[in-house]
Amino acid sequence: MRKLINKLSGVYYSINLRTKLVISYLILIIIPVMVLVYFSYITIHKSVVEQTGKAYLETLKQAEKNIAFGIETAYNIADLTQSNYDIQLILRTVSERALTSGEVIDFFNLLNKNVSNYVGKSNVLKVSYFMKGNPAFVSASPNFLGIDQLQLEAGLQPLLDGTIKEKWFYASEVEHLSIVQGDEVLFIKEIKDINRFQHVLGYVMVELDAKSIWNILNDIRLPDGAETLVMSPSKRIGMAQLMAGGSGTSDLFLESLPDEEDEEGIISFGPAERTNYAVYSKTKGLDWQIALLMTEKHLGMNSRWIQNFMLALAGVVSVIAIITAFIISGSITKRLKKLIKLIKHAEKGNFETEDNIRGNDEYARLQRSFNKMSTRIKALIEEVYQAQISKQESEMKLLYAQINPHFVYNTLDIIQWSALRIEAKEIAELTESLAKFLRLSLNEGKEHISVAEEVMEVSKYMQIINYRYRGTIQFMTDVEEGLDEMIMIKMILQPLVENAVIHGIRPKKGKAGTIVVRAYREEAYLYLEVIDDGVGMTAERLQQLFETETRGYGVKNVHQRIQVYYGEECGLQFYSGPGLGCRAVAKLKTSGSV
Repeated sequence: MRKLINKLSGVYYSINLRTKLVISYLILIIIPVMVLVYFSYITIHKSVVEQTGKAYLETLKQAEKNIAFGIETAYNIADLTQSNYDIQLILRTVSERALTSGEVIDFFNLLNKNVSNYVGKSNVLKVSYFMKGNPAFVSASPNFLGIDQLQLEAGLQPLLDGTIKEKWFYASEVEHLSIVQGDEVLFIKEIKDINRFQHVLGYVMVELDAKSIWNILNDIRLPDGAETLVMSPSKRIGMAQLMAGGSGTSDLFLESLPDEEDEEGIISFGPAERTNYAVYSKTKGLDWQIALLMTEKHLGMNSRWIQNFMLALAGVVSVIAIITAFIISGSITKRLKKLIKLIKHAEKGNFETEDNIRGNDEYARLQRSFNKMSTRIKALIEEVYQAQISKQESEMKLLYAQINPHFVYNTLDIIQWSALRIEAKEIAELTESLAKFLRLSLNEGKEHISVAEEVMEVSKYMQIINYRYRGTIQFMTDVEEGLDEMIMIKMILQPLVENAVIHGIRPKKGKAGTIVVRAYREEAYLYLEVIDDGVGMTAERLQQLFETETRGYGVKNVHQRIQVYYGEECGLQFYSGPGLGCRAVAKLKTSGSV
């Protein structure tokens, strides 16, 4: 796993920045868009399925209303029969006694006339009467039957027992009534005696053509592969007459049909939830269960254009995202390429800068920082170059000073011994101090000197200066124990002491004062201090000391030499003010380049 992660990391880090930006942008835009499109489509598809199912349910309910209107004729015939005086008389007389020949003819004509009024109207195929007694009259016409015919059908037993008053059934449900034809819907209702309402005189049966019902159901426009299923209370009917079919889902529906179900609704069924749907409703009167069976694909057909639209929208957004990613990443990397180009030029020593910087974003801040860095590096190179030149000039001056130094030393020794011979003690001492000062200053051309020798050198210098000022300047030294043998660059204290005399003591009244030289160590640094109680200097004058070029070792030259040898954190610092004297501090490293 770690190897795979390392390999992927290697691939990631090897990809250029623009590709990374494009990939990141596409991940942040396209994936959320795809997720949004997917869940939007699922939500819309679900809503379309529900709405389409409800629309089919309303269509089915309207079809049931049309069916109910078509079978209303049977109810009307039964009601008219119940209230017909002639039929009441015939059924009552037939059930009570034998008929005369005249009554047989009259009753026969009256019943045939009654039947002929209904047959052929509103899908009525036949009207039959089932009556009690008088077998001769009952068998006189196919429309007149005995009640014993009904007793052969087990499904009609509740009607004969008086449990129910009427009964609908399909022709295929009849087993023993030979008068029933193939595709018929039958309605049987009892005829009660209007004089004795609890007494049943007989039954009327109306046979309706079922084609009108199948036509109404076939008029429901179903998608290809959907199926219409009709269930009577005892069996499935109408399979041959219904055109819509063939989905193969009817068996699944019948297997998953609950024992108790609502009058109407929409249910999913089958092994996979929300794969198959049934829009069902129970017809009033017929007591049939009519179901429209279809798959989720059928109900969601209207959402396909939404799916296509969503996919097209996702495609457009993806294309826009890709174009935008390339434009934005290009604008970012274009500016970075400029910066990289400037960095490569800087590597070759050409410190160019970008002047046209707009905005304040990360790139703009980085470019400004690079400009400052380039300018600073260029300035530092110039400073180092100038420092090297100054160092070379100083070395040349020292070289010139070393030309035949022994001749100078011997001459000074001669002057000293000559002064002693004539007992000019002051001249002898002055000459000796000058000789020692020169020996320590030149140091045989060496650049480094011990702290003790540096302090001795400045002491001899003060002996010479005090001879001029008649001893009015008091000079003291304070060197921390253990620093005498520490090595440092030479000619640091003498310019500072000379500056204290010229700018501090000499302007005072009487040209008298005190100069103290201190040497101490703090952590990794050596500090040399020259303190005077002179007239002090203003801030402007102190600044001029670091800017004014002087012959020999001036303050500016000393400061530059210290920084060249010890680094920029070292150098000179002055603390002074008018009338407050002056304290000059030289900060050197105890170890380092020296």
